[in-house]
Amino acid sequence: MFLVFNNHEEDKLAISAWVDNKFVQRNYIVKKNNDFLLCLEKFLSSQKFTLKDLTGLGVVMGVGRFTATRLLVTMANTLAYSLKIPILKLDNNFDMQTALKQIKQAKTGEYILPIYSSEPHINSKSK
Repeated sequence: MFLVFNNHEEDKLAISAWVDNKFVQRNYIVKKNNDFLLCLEKFLSSQKFTLKDLTGLGVVMGVGRFTATRLLVTMANTLAYSLKIPILKLDNNFDMQTALKQIKQAKTGEYILPIYSSEPHINSKSK
């Protein structure tokens, strides 16, 4: 199963997959950035799959909040490393058919770096 993470909307995570020759997508509310793993677990459970069924990962880049993107890329790279599967960096308007062809040609052991939509906005309060 090829799985794609997309955090382009604030407080939401879309997980898409190509399952049994059909495109499946679920959207999850993310209250804390560490909810990403819980969303993945819910998605896999709803499709009756486990982590071992993953054959590749994709992460949509250039959209979404800075910290959420950073954490999502870290999680996806960690999964790709531990499962020994390839990972892709995808544009917001990616085409699933093209992504499926790319993941088949991608090499295991190559990882992605985050691309952000803007500079981080770090607020500090001075007293």
